[in-house]
Amino acid sequence: MRIALLHNPRPLDIEPTLPDDSFEEYDTAETISAISAALAPLGVDAVPVVADRRLPWRLAEDKFEFAFNIAEGVGRRCREAVAAAVCELLELPFTGSDALTLAATQDKAVARRLVSPEVPVARAVLVASDADERVIAALPHPVIVKPNDEGSSKGIGPGSVCATPAAAAERCRWLQDRYGCPVLVEEFLSGPEVTVGVRGNGTGVQVLGLMEIAAAEPDGLFIYDVEAKRDWQKRIRYHVPPRLPLTAVEQIRTDALRAYRLLGCCDIARLDFRLDTQGRPHFLECNPLPGLNPSSGDIVLMSKGILPYEKLVQGILLDAVARVGRDKR
Repeated sequence: MRIALLHNPRPLDIEPTLPDDSFEEYDTAETISAISAALAPLGVDAVPVVADRRLPWRLAEDKFEFAFNIAEGVGRRCREAVAAAVCELLELPFTGSDALTLAATQDKAVARRLVSPEVPVARAVLVASDADERVIAALPHPVIVKPNDEGSSKGIGPGSVCATPAAAAERCRWLQDRYGCPVLVEEFLSGPEVTVGVRGNGTGVQVLGLMEIAAAEPDGLFIYDVEAKRDWQKRIRYHVPPRLPLTAVEQIRTDALRAYRLLGCCDIARLDFRLDTQGRPHFLECNPLPGLNPSSGDIVLMSKGILPYEKLVQGILLDAVARVGRDKR
């Protein structure tokens, strides 16, 4: 089988006028090579194809039977949906969720609305223009302030947790100037952070694994920000399974499966949760294009003791092929 490996390569140099985390979601050559090598034992020839403005022509001019989609896209709010939409237009089957799910999950506020009230979410407000301190003041403080349609913790750093409405409003303005997108101001949950891998389709959907993400040296409020992710070997400790009571773990499993279905995810996704002071889990966001870097991808790390990297990657393709086959019947 000859497939297109849709991706956006991380540039070696970033324009000085752009934030230094502008391409944090994009993939490295290491990831592309690892995915290609993992698929080779299946008799798959995975051809790397860049998902930029030339993507429709690249796919139309070549003969691919399938696409393995990890493309983060170019643009803003709907960028992750573009590669999937192009594949749909060209009737090329692909791995992962469709354009609707990819667009909905890219927008954190939309994803929250889709899963709630079936899955608990923290209280929040969306700031689309000028930050109104009176609206922000209605939330319990501290709050965490983050770009509404970014991933990979872009725009999240030491100044993201704000103790006052004035500080939150100032952070909103800073993010809007820097990233040019709406900002989500969300009640900060001080409990542990847990990420969940879910795979499969229909009745075969299952939790792949759960992983608690914690600071290597706990010191005050922990956030899984860009700098922590970049220096994860020193600053982060991953606990599989999470160091939580069984009741909390089971609730997270249930909520992750429910959110996966409510959002219309296919084949694989990573869903993030955070616990409040009473130990109750709340949905944060869903990433239906989870990072597959063989050494640092969250979904890779959580499944290491359960599923080898090669089998994880192969499973995504095999699940997609089976799903497409069922849909055609």
